[in-house]
Order: sequence, then structure tokens, then C-alpha cells
Amino acid sequence: MESSSRAYREGFEYHFSRLDPQAAHVDPPAVAVYETLLARGTDGLPAPRMAESWEVSKSGLSWVVRIRPGLTFHSGAECDAPAVLRALDALRWDMHVLPSGRQLWYWDPVDRVEAIDATTLRFHLHHPYSRLYTLLWGTHTAIHNEAARQKNPDGFGIRQADGTGPYRLETWSDKEIKTVRADGNRLAVQQATWIALPEVNDRLSALVEGKVDCVHGLNSSALASLEGDPRYRLERHPQSSSMYMSLDWTRVEFGFDHPDVRRAVSLAIDRERLVSECLEGLGTPTWGPLPAKLAFHNANVDSGRRPDIEQSRALLAAHGWIPGPSGICEKNGVELAFDCVVQDDATFKAVAQRVADDLSTIGIDLRVRFARPFAEFYSEVQRHPAAAISKWLWPDTVEALRGFSSSTTAPFPNWQRSTEPALDSAFDQFTRAQSEAEQQKAADSVQSIFAETLPYIPLLTPDDVWAWRSELLGFAPQRGDLYPLYDGLQWSSEQRA
Repeated sequence: MESSSRAYREGFEYHFSRLDPQAAHVDPPAVAVYETLLARGTDGLPAPRMAESWEVSKSGLSWVVRIRPGLTFHSGAECDAPAVLRALDALRWDMHVLPSGRQLWYWDPVDRVEAIDATTLRFHLHHPYSRLYTLLWGTHTAIHNEAARQKNPDGFGIRQADGTGPYRLETWSDKEIKTVRADGNRLAVQQATWIALPEVNDRLSALVEGKVDCVHGLNSSALASLEGDPRYRLERHPQSSSMYMSLDWTRVEFGFDHPDVRRAVSLAIDRERLVSECLEGLGTPTWGPLPAKLAFHNANVDSGRRPDIEQSRALLAAHGWIPGPSGICEKNGVELAFDCVVQDDATFKAVAQRVADDLSTIGIDLRVRFARPFAEFYSEVQRHPAAAISKWLWPDTVEALRGFSSSTTAPFPNWQRSTEPALDSAFDQFTRAQSEAEQQKAADSVQSIFAETLPYIPLLTPDDVWAWRSELLGFAPQRGDLYPLYDGLQWSSEQRA
């Protein structure tokens, strides 16, 4: 059997976080090194991955999941049901991400999980939850050797990353991650490397010069230079994300607890120009909370909404905010001037500056300060600045939105500390819905309430843009996924050597 000796190299737009499911950010190599119990199929439904089968009880109150027998971690340690359960428990109660001790909100419908034999897990639920599979296919439940992580917490994800995925970690740095094939598939690519290339022009040059085989995050000029070139394949679709501005509701001196003030801020922002100038058109303006063209999006929420400076000023004036001598609005001796924490990233910088310029037209002084992605930024927003511009990147839109805006998931990642009972109720209805029609109805309610109350202020959804060599097989970016699976990477037969 002919072996594929040609390596795979991918250019990524950020420096890498540690290769640990409990790290600050999940980067593409994580989905090559670690597996999840289920995968999202091309039809959007659950498909087997570590689990070979699953069944739901008639009551809907328990799910039995059977994992593939004989699984081992890359270290050779047994990956049986108890080991999978240890990983799930560690991620469910991750104290690094959730310092309050609250579990990850995806787990809220789950009462407990038990390993009933070496290959079988049973999930006991508080109430029927037809979308439990979203918990089991997300990167936030990537199965890792938790016993190994406990023995070496500082080195796990750097010197060791013990998973069951098709690739095993060889070396890690924040600039480059090297892996080797671990599953014995000799037809597949045997070595895969990810290289941090934060500048878009560097990513394009590396692809064209043959230094990498795939890149993510191109701008419109780079995309245009590759279109029609038979050497490359391209994929562009809305990213499963939302870039937004949060305002801390506890900052009552600025009126952030009142929807009219938040609406005034929202009406001053020209989202079309944000997308045009900051993303070169590769994105979608969003007034509602869910990305367009992805699951459960209600286009009516975005329809017809436009910036309105005069209405924005009128709303501020109605709440006592009047421009002072400097042009900044004042009320009771307080200026409407506050810090806004933003990731130190080219796109975020451009968006933040454009938002600051828009807000200055209504007398708001947005003082932007930057923090390195991702750990430093997350640390900063958990200190509750008055404002932040952030982005969630999550495979399941409504579940993500609940985490970032429901008061029941506080304090993380509801950094704006918003509380809206009607919205919490709509999220609960979605979680309990049993049919697609019931889920869509609840999701519509979520979006309508959100657009009126603005727990945070949606800005835009970027496009995911991938470019890769046409002779690379088994690489298929899928709308709604964070990153493609690398399980089937192959070069065409004439390109293997």
C-alpha cells in the first residue's frame, strides 16, 4: 500500500493557544488531535465519531451512548467509558473558564452521567432535551486523557496532548504546531503542521509560494487573486459567530441598564460601513443576535433596520444626556466617556475605531484599549470594563447565544451582566422544545426579544474564507463548523510523494 509522504501545512491567523480542551481558545489542530463523541454530519444531524451508536429513552430523560471498543489515547492509555467520563466531568466544571464553580451552560439539562460498563455512558437529564447531541459534538467536550492532564497540568497541551484523534502532537509552540498520523492510515497525510501567520498578506504569499497548502481568513483582494485559478479550491460562507459590543448593565451612571440608552448606541452604528470598510465586504451586518444563513436565523429581525443618528440623539436627550462644551454628552456631572476593551487584532482594531467614530457623532467618547487574544482579553473582560467588543465563535447558534446573554448563565460569559426574564424564558422554551417547529418558534422569540432589549449590541458576522490546494482531498469546510475535520486528509495519488 502506497504511503502519503507529502506533509500538510496550514496557515492560521492567530498565534496558538495551548493544545488543551481547557485552553483559552480552540485552534484547528485541536480537532485533529482530539475527537468528540459525535460529529455534525453534512445534513446538520449527529453522526458517529468516538461513539458508534446512541439511543434515547421513550421518556426522553436518558441517552445511552456506546463508544467504539478498544479505543486508546495516543499515549497508549486506555480510553474506555470511565476515561471519557473523567474528561467530560473536567470540561463540565472547568474552574479555569468558570471561576464561580458554575458548570458550562450546555450541561444545564443534564443531571448526571454514569459509565455503566467499559463502552457505555448513560446521560440522565432533568427534562427531555432533543438537542443533547450539540453538547456531544462541540469542541468544548473534546475527549482527552484527563488523568494525564492532572499529572502534568502545566505541560499538558504543550509537551503532551493526549487524545484519540487521527493526529498526535509532536511539537508545540505558539507559532507552529507539528503532528504525525496516529491511526495507521497509510493513505492519509502522515504529517500535518499548522503555522501562525497573523498578517493576511503573509498567509496569501505563503500559499502562492508553496510554503503552506491551506489558509484561513483571507481578505477580498486575496480572495479575488485566487478565484478562477485551478490550483486552488475556495470556500466562503457566513461564520458561526457574532461580533458584538457589550455594555455593563451595572454601570448605571452611564444608563447602560436602560434599553433606550443601549438602543441609542445601537442606532448610531453604521453596520453596513463596518462590513464594507473593516471586512472589505466579507461579512454580514447584524442587528439581530444570530448569524444570517445559519440555523434558526430569523431574517425579519434584521430586516428594515438602519442607523438613525437623530433618533439616537433624541433617546439620549430623553434620558438627560446633553452635549457639553467638549461635545461629549453629560448628565449630573458625569461624561458619557468610558473604556472599551478590544482584542489586539487587525479586524477588531478596525471595527473598534469605526464604532468609536460613529459614537462620537452622538456625543459618546469610546476609549478603546487593547488586550492580546485570547487569554489576556478574557482576563480583562472578566474584570467587567464598562464596554467590550468581542466575538463568540460557536457551532450552535442559539446555545451559544444563551451562554452570552442569559442571566441564568452568569457570570460567564455574560460579561455585560444583563438580566432579561423574558429572554431567559424564551431560552428555556428552546431547550425544552421537542420538534423542529417548536425549536424555531422559540428561537424566533429569542431573537425578537433580544433585538428589542439588546442585552448586548450585535455588529456583524464575518465570512469564513478558506483556500487550499486542489490536489488536497478529504478537506471540506462545512458551514456552521468552527474548523473542518482532518480525519480524511489525503493527497491525490500523483501528488503523494
